[in-house]
Amino acid sequence: MRFHFIIAALVAFASTAVAAEEHVVTNGSGQSTRYVVAEDEIHNLTRDRAEAVTGGVAPRLRVQAIGDTDVRELVLYPKDAPRTEWSRRVLTREVLVRLAPGTDAAALARSVGAVAGPEISYAPRHYIFRMTKTGTALQVAAQLAGQPGVKHVEPVLKRQLSKRLVPNDPLFSQQWTLLNTGQNGATAGADINVTNVWDSYRGSGIVVGVIDDGFQYLHPDLAANAVTNIHYDYRDNDSDPKPEGTGANADSHGTACAGVIAARGNNGIGLAGVAFEASLVGLRLIGGTAGDTQEGAALSHSNSVIHIYNNSWGPNDDGKTKGGAGTLALAALKNGVNSGRDGRGNIYVWAAGNGGLNKDNAGYDSYNGSIYTISVGALNDLGQKADYSERGACLVVTAPSGAESGQNGRPQGTTTTDVAGEDGYNNSTKTVGPVGPDELADRNYTQNFNGTSSAAPVVSGVVALMLQANPNLGWRDVQEILIRSATQTDPTNSEWRTNKAGFKFNPNFGAGRVNAGAAVALATNWANLPTMTSTASEQASLSVAIPDNDSNGITRSFDLSASNLRVEQAVVTVDITHPFRGDLVINLISPSGTVSPLAELHDDNNADYQAMTFRSTFNWGEDSKGVWQVQISDRRANNTGSLTRAKLEVFGTTPSTPTMLAKTLGSGQFIFGVTGTPALAYTLQVNTNATATNWTTLFSTNAPASVFDLIDSSASGPRRFYRLVR
Repeated sequence: MRFHFIIAALVAFASTAVAAEEHVVTNGSGQSTRYVVAEDEIHNLTRDRAEAVTGGVAPRLRVQAIGDTDVRELVLYPKDAPRTEWSRRVLTREVLVRLAPGTDAAALARSVGAVAGPEISYAPRHYIFRMTKTGTALQVAAQLAGQPGVKHVEPVLKRQLSKRLVPNDPLFSQQWTLLNTGQNGATAGADINVTNVWDSYRGSGIVVGVIDDGFQYLHPDLAANAVTNIHYDYRDNDSDPKPEGTGANADSHGTACAGVIAARGNNGIGLAGVAFEASLVGLRLIGGTAGDTQEGAALSHSNSVIHIYNNSWGPNDDGKTKGGAGTLALAALKNGVNSGRDGRGNIYVWAAGNGGLNKDNAGYDSYNGSIYTISVGALNDLGQKADYSERGACLVVTAPSGAESGQNGRPQGTTTTDVAGEDGYNNSTKTVGPVGPDELADRNYTQNFNGTSSAAPVVSGVVALMLQANPNLGWRDVQEILIRSATQTDPTNSEWRTNKAGFKFNPNFGAGRVNAGAAVALATNWANLPTMTSTASEQASLSVAIPDNDSNGITRSFDLSASNLRVEQAVVTVDITHPFRGDLVINLISPSGTVSPLAELHDDNNADYQAMTFRSTFNWGEDSKGVWQVQISDRRANNTGSLTRAKLEVFGTTPSTPTMLAKTLGSGQFIFGVTGTPALAYTLQVNTNATATNWTTLFSTNAPASVFDLIDSSASGPRRFYRLVR
């Protein structure tokens, strides 16, 4: 990561009337943003809010050298972008550095007047340098850039995070997401098929971290499942994640999410969560500003104890915000899947986003764009895509949540826990009534929670049931099981497609509606996938013009004919210069012809895709071998651009060569012992022609383990030859 200091810091000390300072911050993915220091605004760290100032005071805060007692910090905004609470960045007194092996972090920090923290456990060779004076992070970052042993450096910025929630839009009999009997006009059966699972599994022994705006762990329907010894508040830096605020302004989001996951069921009060005996840990992060440091720490908090992290938050869903995740957040995700949960990998469930009506796409969000997360979209009570739910080739599954008031007249939301009493979503300003904007008589609950915020915790609950059934599942096994077991919701939707491996995907739904019963059944006897590997191909230093207003656009081919992977996910990274990137459509086409829509036409008038990474799950199970294509087209007139770099990465496993030996012959059946690759599909064929030319398929099956049996139970007649096809 590089930090470019555009105007010398001395300018800020010379005069009261100065030109706005500009700074370019480049993150670990190579994405750069030019920021301007606000001269009329500061951020009060104690109150965690922005405050107006006059006379250009903000840039001069640094000369006052007030030190640790100063509660003010600089505010920055992206240059030439609207100043909103979503674009506002707050300078912290931290600088993130990555050092070469052997570099003395403590000595380097002292040389710039800072103090080095310990090496970050989940991000090797990364350190946080801390300053004591207002505004000095910019200077220190500039001083460190380019010094020997410094591989990258950036000032840590905080920003407002958006809750995955459409609030205030439309008890067990009322929980249609769990058991849809057609309540209030819903489509019966459009639920997650979970009630039968509870006979055997209820999430016992599984710990779910709820990263959110707080968690009312003393709520009467949550207290029994709250793990009080490892809660943490990353905003106030203490061990109490209780929500703040009162009335309708109370932080209620995390408590609602926690209830969807694991409200205590079968206790005679309230309602039941999906995994109603799972344990809950509150990790307070959102609801105010948070920086990469806090995000990374929350995502790796107690990762040997916490199995699943629910994340119903992310960057703004305006269709124009791209990326979002910082260096440490992305490092925490990678570290979690590699070392968390005793090496089997933490499970990161992520809300896809609520910008569907803004033509936002989950794939533009680098949290959902990470192969390490389970991206979850939302459904209404008819089993259709909720209109706010974001599309994307990165979606894994969708889950019932609710619709905005007015989508087909279906305002019915999710019933879940609310901050107890008069605080929260259900407060004295709401009318008590049966459905819609009306509320429940019991103020400890709400019936109007929805958005992808309530869809993600449904999936977190399902994963908790899966892990109780089989604690040895790896993080990729969880993803594949969810894909294999999903129900094809809204089957008449025209965008359903079947890939070469037989998996169905849809950019509105991923693999479909999460199915708890099918997922747990599959998980119970699942043989874990082999170790993941990858192959990549990159085309750099390009200067390929993208024709204006031309749907054919350009195509770049990536020949992976020498590869031999059973694909799980594919990732495309591009550098594109274009003044109006919303004009661009980007598709990935696999050798077998599966099309993954990575970027779609939308109203984003920002420039360029810089080191922008897109993820697709649509190729799961396919063969990597062959020519892959990345197609880029400009669908509106008057703006032109060019492709300067494109990279394709394909992740999956290397299949072993299968063998088949006869074990038992006669008694009307043939039994064959097979050695193969778990989860891969194998077909047993037979022919009755002595020349072995007339093959007929008996059946196909997915390998349940590396060694398994195939049985032809009707081995009679003039059969001569058998063969195994992968």
